[in-house]
Amino acid sequence: MTWTLRAATLADALPLSVLATQVWLDTYCTEGVDDSLAREVRHSCGPEAFEARLREPQRHHLLAERAGGRLQAFVELLPEQAPPLAGLSQGVEVVRLYVQPSAQGQGLGARMLGAAADWAQAQHQAGLWLTVWSGNARARRFYARQGWVDRGPTLLGFEGRSYTNHVLERVLARG
Repeated sequence: MTWTLRAATLADALPLSVLATQVWLDTYCTEGVDDSLAREVRHSCGPEAFEARLREPQRHHLLAERAGGRLQAFVELLPEQAPPLAGLSQGVEVVRLYVQPSAQGQGLGARMLGAAADWAQAQHQAGLWLTVWSGNARARRFYARQGWVDRGPTLLGFEGRSYTNHVLERVLARG
């Protein structure tokens, strides 16, 4: 499978929203959807949320499309962010790396991370970091295979609930 990578534009808010919702539900709602999860997915993945983030000049969204302009993956990057654990260097936060379930296992996620690292180096950033839900074993294995290092747990909270996440880091080579 071949994909075309390109930077997102404001016109991509709706397809980004739909893909993000699909992946979010598939990842976090494996035991069903309750009111708090429904509100969170609507809040974080709605088209209005993507429109707002796409308008932020420092934020970068890279899309992967298959033939016909069909969105299959995206990565959302935010430079110069301090990670949630002490002792880690400031760098580019990989806010989201979402790959459509039907496209997983084909090398697309690795390609997106490579493009994210290239973008971060072009921004003169020393590394990337992200958080991954502790219950997402598949993603944690994927990042480990890509050379990301688990630096420890952190908590993500919404609606009075806390979810354990792990902070992962990838240091970039200086060139």
